[in-house]
Amino acid sequence: MDREFYSRIEILADTLSKNSIDAVFIMQNTDLYYYSGTIPSGVLIVSSDKKIVYAIRRGFIRAKNEVELDKSSLIQIKGFSEIPNILKEHGIKFDTIGIEMDVVPTELFLRLQKTFKNSKFVDASFHIRWQRSKKSKTEIKKMQEAARMLDCTMEDAKELIKAKKREIDVSSELEFRARKRGHQGKSRMRGFNGEVFMGHVHSGYRSAYPSGFLKPTAGIGINPTYPEGASFEKIQEEEPVIVDFLGNYQGYMSDETRLFVVGKLDKNLEKAYCFCKEMIEWLEEEVKPGMIAEDIYNKCLAMAEKAGYKDNFMGVKTNQTPFVGHGIGLELDEFPFIAKGQNYAIEENMTFAFEPKIAIEGVGAVGIENTYLVTKDGVKSFNRFPKEIVYL
Repeated sequence: MDREFYSRIEILADTLSKNSIDAVFIMQNTDLYYYSGTIPSGVLIVSSDKKIVYAIRRGFIRAKNEVELDKSSLIQIKGFSEIPNILKEHGIKFDTIGIEMDVVPTELFLRLQKTFKNSKFVDASFHIRWQRSKKSKTEIKKMQEAARMLDCTMEDAKELIKAKKREIDVSSELEFRARKRGHQGKSRMRGFNGEVFMGHVHSGYRSAYPSGFLKPTAGIGINPTYPEGASFEKIQEEEPVIVDFLGNYQGYMSDETRLFVVGKLDKNLEKAYCFCKEMIEWLEEEVKPGMIAEDIYNKCLAMAEKAGYKDNFMGVKTNQTPFVGHGIGLELDEFPFIAKGQNYAIEENMTFAFEPKIAIEGVGAVGIENTYLVTKDGVKSFNRFPKEIVYL
């Protein structure tokens, strides 16, 4: 049994006890991995008194080989209807059951209600996500490796970006090299309809094209079925080229954005980029444990308004994203969010990305992004690629 995984179970069980939840049913893949080290089709059940039952429908043999918990907790089942009796046999109360209400599909929730007619279901997603926001030494090392791999991707971009070359060709070559370094290809988001590829390469006006996703820049993609990322359009001289990619090492991510240009960049865009760079450097200096996430965001808004970018900060007017940073780890959209309405304090060992960006409709977008660890003294960047615009 891996002590780190079991300590996560202990923390979760203590949280359940404090919130009068008898047991939690974990079913979402990322959470399953976080607490067990394996992702079968099943339900990981943790009680407030630290009992564990892993009821597995498919993937039992694989789970038995991979699980970081006591293998005796694994039980093969055919369906949910078996779970109530299993819990009774293990002495696990289930009067109040916590589930991940932010991600569990309605159809599955209704089935659970039918199976556990006398139980009360409550939302445990905040407790799980808040625990996951603070990273262990092992998790931090994996994110550092993801950042190292991602810095290499930015070096690749310097070689691969050329005028008259299609965005999709640059993106696919970056993806190929990243995969060979160990990027697992799939990166996860938690939010409903949240989708993310390995990264984006977009240029010119396409970088500022409005998106339905909660992202300040997304590109137009190659088809409306996946409306973001690189297109078949060609990179032009003197246009901004945004490379916004994810490093991924053993499921843990780093997020980084850099700006490239073939030739010279328009002075207004260059000025906007300097503002983004100044903001991220201000954040690096000023953000400390104990600061309220929304306060940080509001200060950034005030800076953008003072600099004349009120209608361009974090997206084009009417399509701006209400954040300047987001948590990251096993998922791209973890706590903390440096955003509107996030009235909680930043804590040591949280990890998140700052990404100040300016978008000018019909012209293009500029910006920068790094991934950070919160230490007792402030924030420390995982990414080391230079912040300056890369002129090619």
